[in-house]
This record gives sequence, C-alpha cells and structure tokens, in this order.
Amino acid sequence: MKKYNYTPIPLYHNVQWNLTSESCHILLLSPTGGGKSYLTAYLLAMAVKRGHTVYFVDAKNSDFGAIVKKAGIKVASTPEEIIDLLKFMVNKMESTYSEHYENRTIDFGANFSSLNLPAHILIFDEVLAGLHAGDKKQKQEMENLLKQIALKGRMAGFIICLTSQYLLSTDLPQSINSQCQTRIVLGSEVSEELFHIATRHYKKDLGTAYKGGVGRGYAVNPQTGLTYFESPKMVLKGYDYTGLLKKLKGDKHD
Repeated sequence: MKKYNYTPIPLYHNVQWNLTSESCHILLLSPTGGGKSYLTAYLLAMAVKRGHTVYFVDAKNSDFGAIVKKAGIKVASTPEEIIDLLKFMVNKMESTYSEHYENRTIDFGANFSSLNLPAHILIFDEVLAGLHAGDKKQKQEMENLLKQIALKGRMAGFIICLTSQYLLSTDLPQSINSQCQTRIVLGSEVSEELFHIATRHYKKDLGTAYKGGVGRGYAVNPQTGLTYFESPKMVLKGYDYTGLLKKLKGDKHD
C-alpha cells in the first residue's frame, strides 16, 4: 500500500500549508512581479513530493503551465477543459465519500489522512482569467463546481489553491473566498484594497511600515494570525523544473 506524507509543508517560520487542517485551501494574491509564480512552483513541487495528486489550471496558456504539463501533470486551459477537470474532481470527491465514509464507522475528526488516501490538489492559476475565459453559463458552472470542492472537499482531501494578480470583493463567491483560510499577499505594489481582500486586515493594522516586495508580503491563517511572510526560495530560470517534477513523481522515463 502506498504511503502518503501528510506532514505540513513549511512556508515561512510558523506559517505552514497543512493539507489536513481547516486552513488547507489557499488564496494567493500578487500583482505582476510580486513572486507569485515562484511560490506556486514551490507549492506544486512540495505537494507532488509528498505523493499527492495535483491538477493545474492555466487559462493564460503560460510558459509555466507548459512546463507543468510536460511533467505529466494534468493541465486544463480552455473553459471546456476547466469545467471537465472540475467535474472530474467533484465526481471523484463524491465517490471518495461514498466508498470511505458512508456505512462505515469513522472516528470523530477522521479525514483522508486517517484512511491513507492521497490529497487531490487543484492549483487554479489566475483564477479570474479562468472564470472569465468562457461565457456567462460556463463561468457559473465553474463557480458552482469550485463551491462544492471548497465547501465539502477538506475531509476527503480535495483542496484548492487559487491565485490571482488582483481581486475585488465581488470577483469570487463568498462561499469560495471564505473557505480559503490560508491567505497570502506578495509584492511591493499592493493596494490597500487588495491587502484587505487578501488578509481581511488593513495596512495600518501592521503597526509598522508595509514590507512587501518580490517574494515578500504577508500571510494570515487561523493558527498564526496576520504575519510577515517570505516565500521559500524556488529557482526556475535556467533550472529543469520539469525534470524535478518528474523525479518527485517517481517517473522513470521521459
């Protein structure tokens, strides 16, 4: 039987990505040049290293998405592909509940790690671009499917990590936004509004000057509260990230 690693993924000091906690869902906001791609690359690699299944949405058809796809990770780009991927995840989530939770005696507080099941992690890069890539009906369908994962996915190990360069309070349904309890904002050019949407605090609450920059900013979750944050170092330029992902996945052939 395959063993999966459920150890929290270290991010910065006492800030962790704990896949088995109530703060498993992530919202990562960062204007252009803030270091979002580097942190996303780290999160993806660490999830793969722990043996979990990762899916990637790349609505902008970025170079990073192409690299991830080349490593054998499922990538969705078009509205149709995104909807199909979300449906696949919801159906798999429902079958996980049916198979492992119904008609069984489960200890209080048990989750997918108690059953030695892998996490299924959706990294939805540039979520606003994805939601607006199709027509109004497709956008609504994407939101409805994301809601199901956000609201119901935690116990079965279905986790979302949403990233965006900007976000308004009305851009995401509250039922999705509120479930992202690990929230990170990076960059020097972060507006007061974006900081508040990301952290639910104001810059004046920091008690000191704002210290954001490339790969630097602030994080908040129920365990740490609002705290200064620096992204783990993840080198992409000139590095064989595809090869790294393949190695972490245990692929023996190109």
